[in-house]
Amino acid sequence: MSLFGRRSEQDLRDAADALSVLFEAKVQDAGGGIRVGDLLSAAAAVCGEACIAAVGEYDPEHHDFTPGAPILSISINEILCDDAPDWSAAGTSVFGLVRSGALAQGYVADDFPPIDEPIRVFVTGIGGRGGGAGGNGAAAQTGWGFVPLSIPVEHRPFIQPIRQAYELRGPVRAIFAKHRMPAAQWPVACAYALVIELARVRQAIDHGVAVRIVLETVNGMAKTAPMTERHFREAVGGS
Repeated sequence: MSLFGRRSEQDLRDAADALSVLFEAKVQDAGGGIRVGDLLSAAAAVCGEACIAAVGEYDPEHHDFTPGAPILSISINEILCDDAPDWSAAGTSVFGLVRSGALAQGYVADDFPPIDEPIRVFVTGIGGRGGGAGGNGAAAQTGWGFVPLSIPVEHRPFIQPIRQAYELRGPVRAIFAKHRMPAAQWPVACAYALVIELARVRQAIDHGVAVRIVLETVNGMAKTAPMTERHFREAVGGS
């Protein structure tokens, strides 16, 4: 599935730069430090929600699903990876854009799992069968608001990606509005932003781990019902 449409690549990259600044500010601690797992998770969570909005099967901001519940979708798989059997056919899908961009920034093909593995990790995780693939024996993240990840525990995010996507929704939508970007183009800008972050953290984390955080979180959050304002008010006892 081609995600570019008629939007110029420079417009998309300008939006991606703005998103990257936002993500890094969001996860920066009081001392100016940034935890890599939370940065990549936040950026990937936003990308996952952008995929939901682009597909248009339901509105991430207004829906009746239980936040955090898995919602599987053929259309989401198409926008994520174009249902490609391998990386050579990924094209300009979200996964394809992330991979081609990362390879241009110093990553190598071996840093990437088989293209269908992030999807299998999610299905395995929500099925309650543990950690999925990857060969490292890591268990899936199972707490509410997290997605299954096949990475070592020390690299997992501290903050739930569902919370990151919810808290970033307003400023992310403002960036898209500033750049007059239709929802169909949001995943492209987010994929470019993910490439920016992968490039910036490549000296701080194992490349294969970084890639898995990104791909597995994008896939997981694209298939997870987001938090909404109404659900949040209900959760905290508001009207």
